[in-house]
Amino acid sequence: MLLIVSNKNDIATDYLVYRLYERDIPFVRINTEEYLSKWEVHFFINSQSASSQITFSNRSPISVSEITGAYIRQPRLPQVDVMDNEKEFANREVGESLKSLWRNISDDIWLNAPHNILRASNKPEQLKLAVDIGLNIPSTCISANQEIIRKFYKENASNIIAKAVKNGFLFNGVEAKIAGTQMIDQKYIDTIENYAYIPMIFQEKIEKEFDIRITVVGNTVFSTAIYSQDYHETSIDWRLADHFNIELRQEKIVLPPAIESKCQRLTQHFKLKYSAIDMIKARDGRYYFLELNPNGQWAWLEQAVKHPIRDALIDTLLC
Repeated sequence: MLLIVSNKNDIATDYLVYRLYERDIPFVRINTEEYLSKWEVHFFINSQSASSQITFSNRSPISVSEITGAYIRQPRLPQVDVMDNEKEFANREVGESLKSLWRNISDDIWLNAPHNILRASNKPEQLKLAVDIGLNIPSTCISANQEIIRKFYKENASNIIAKAVKNGFLFNGVEAKIAGTQMIDQKYIDTIENYAYIPMIFQEKIEKEFDIRITVVGNTVFSTAIYSQDYHETSIDWRLADHFNIELRQEKIVLPPAIESKCQRLTQHFKLKYSAIDMIKARDGRYYFLELNPNGQWAWLEQAVKHPIRDALIDTLLC
């Protein structure tokens, strides 16, 4: 029995579930915002034994011991109906109960165990590790200190970009917005006191041939070229294509074996079976690592360039 964890509006999970039905593979999906309304988890622990069970409003219960593979995508906390002065307490207790369920499932069963996802999400650690295993990275400074940022700007010939330390998405509970990677110009430096109040990642700007999304699933690597340089609007951050209603060219590519191997090493270091890695192929032919997303999007790649990522995910979960 596979366990699929996400939220009820996650289209990628819908897409994966459709394939599970096609392949007639037993699974159960839980949407975390429906915890306590459409499903619950119960823990039974005494001096002789410990067990846990998930019950549902519309199907038979399952024992957590029945789960043979688990995949967590985009969980969201449910809105608990309590007084405002009790919300912080209620949210904390609900979150801890969900965390207890995740921890009752062995790391070996998870595609990516939630605590490994959290650790792998740290960009400074990713960059250091990438260097340690022999990947190129852009020269990087992470700081909120105005003088240090000015100095880094000069050291890189006034040619740097800035992006978020955690991620470039703002979510207000209804819609997501991109806080995109952006060029830093002299005007920004001259008025830096208006901006440098939280740490940001500053990096030398690499002249790109194209961006690359590398999807690692188990022992398989799927690589896609994203021709971000075709449009000025996407030349710094290809994710802005949707914002500008631009359909970027994308195609399957095969990376040099050494680059593929290092991407697998990065993924395995964080004890992951899945990762979405962003890299650049520079105009001089060199490859540069940018970041690793341990729970990044993948469905659009299958649809755009026909990478069989769903089947790779399912096959890995079944192993």
